[in-house]
Amino acid sequence: MGFVAICFFTIGTNLSAQTLFTYGKHAVSKYEFLKAYNKNNGDSTSPSISYEEYLELYSRFRLKVQSALDAGMDTTAEQKNEVESFRLQLADNFLKDDVSTKFLVDEAFQRSLKDINISYIYAPVYSSDSTEINTARKKIAEAYAQLQNGTPFEKVSESYDHGAIGYITVFVLPYAIENIAYNTAEGKYSTPFKTSSGFYIIKNNKERKAVGRVSVAQILLAFHPGMSEEAKKQVKEKADSLYTNLLDGGNFGDSAKLYSNDNLTYQNGGEIPPFGLGQYDTAFTNAAFALQKDGELSKPVRTAFGYHILKRLHRIEVISDTSNTANMDMLKEKVLQSDRMQATQAMLVNTIRKKIEKDASPADLANDSTVLEYYRRHLENYNKEYADQVKEFREGNLLFGVMQKKVWDAATSDSAALRNFYNSNKAKYIWELSADAVIVTCTDPHTLDSIQLQIKNNPESWRKVTEESNGMILADSGRFELGQIPVVDRTNFTEGLVTAPVTNEHDSSKTFAYIIKLHNEKEQKELEDAKGSVINDYQIYLEEQWIAELKKRYPIKLNKKVFKSLPGKS
Repeated sequence: MGFVAICFFTIGTNLSAQTLFTYGKHAVSKYEFLKAYNKNNGDSTSPSISYEEYLELYSRFRLKVQSALDAGMDTTAEQKNEVESFRLQLADNFLKDDVSTKFLVDEAFQRSLKDINISYIYAPVYSSDSTEINTARKKIAEAYAQLQNGTPFEKVSESYDHGAIGYITVFVLPYAIENIAYNTAEGKYSTPFKTSSGFYIIKNNKERKAVGRVSVAQILLAFHPGMSEEAKKQVKEKADSLYTNLLDGGNFGDSAKLYSNDNLTYQNGGEIPPFGLGQYDTAFTNAAFALQKDGELSKPVRTAFGYHILKRLHRIEVISDTSNTANMDMLKEKVLQSDRMQATQAMLVNTIRKKIEKDASPADLANDSTVLEYYRRHLENYNKEYADQVKEFREGNLLFGVMQKKVWDAATSDSAALRNFYNSNKAKYIWELSADAVIVTCTDPHTLDSIQLQIKNNPESWRKVTEESNGMILADSGRFELGQIPVVDRTNFTEGLVTAPVTNEHDSSKTFAYIIKLHNEKEQKELEDAKGSVINDYQIYLEEQWIAELKKRYPIKLNKKVFKSLPGKS
């Protein structure tokens, strides 16, 4: 039944500003309709659907869901459990989003554009002993006082434990320390701070434009455990000799396979996935980024692992455009997987506490855990997007359940009714010109000719051929209308014909048919022959009968004024 059968009427000014149509005592707003329309009509690969057409579809959807609600299908244990499981899973995603994820991603993006060279002074702490901790705290305070009095950082470092990290970028250090590093001005030092290993002061020695990532291949001549310095010198001599050979035109990939001790990369020519600062040994990283052009070789570089000869494959510059969706998504994924989420837990709890304090009980506000649990349970009251997604899932489940009960199961479980429907509509189920045939698909084109010959000589062997092919051959036998048989262009069907193979575009497999018997006249299909089509048609019939009943139970009335105000509607 088309939407032309729906009654039109005019609603008062206040209601018309919100309500597009009613069904029974229930209303659908203009916002709700447009939200559904835009979501289901936004695929540019599909033809556009008019408001009138979608109004019919959406009103039918609302009728079906309402009938499920009125039947109490939302109260079943299965429905409740599925919705609750979805709510909790979805809530976790929204809680993550609430932890100022966008702020953290934007911050990571800005930091990714700059590298900082870091050195440090520290007072180590090796235990939880309070005396040791206080001694270390006093020591770092002394160093800080000297810095405050104007003594250069390098001079103060000489009297304390110290070190140089070198250049770092975003995600290299723990978030708390990264914050200190990026909030310390170039040439300045931080105030003392404590970590699990002691007290630190860091200095921002120098800043530069971020170098991005680099991809190299390496040949590693490794040091073995307990190797003497004399033996390491021999490794160095071998590395130098190999380096000279490469400069003279030796093949790097072949040399990696022959000589490299890196078990992860030697088989693929020594190639290492792209990497940035902070992922590998500093000397190794510095040597890789010092290579100025693709194909350039480094001299042997010593690390704790041995001597490395590097060949630059390519550089990947830092992306400085926030409109690059792939890069921003990558940064977001890193943020979500990093310690930033734990570091911002307090921010999350404080934000949520402010949202819920008017609604929650003192017990719900008692601690961070109870605050989060209350918010998770009542998230639909505070986040419309979350509430819409839960509603969409709940209604989708109800639609599936009520369609299964009223249409799908009803069409397949009542065999007498199905036969009566078939008998009343026999004229729809006719065999067009058809053939008894075997249709065969070969994934291995080299076996095609022999398989065609086997099937032609012994059509009954198709099952055996299929079973013995280890999945390389698929076949089916039955009666097919000629238009269903895959053929190349026009084919003159004759009994005993092996059709020319058709190449399947998706996987390059080949399909052919063997024609056993032709049926040159139109014939009535028996119920079993047409059962799939009969069931489908009967389901459509049942659905239309049901919709007619629902439209009587929930009369639909459209607000013409609001309908005409839809975007693009004249």
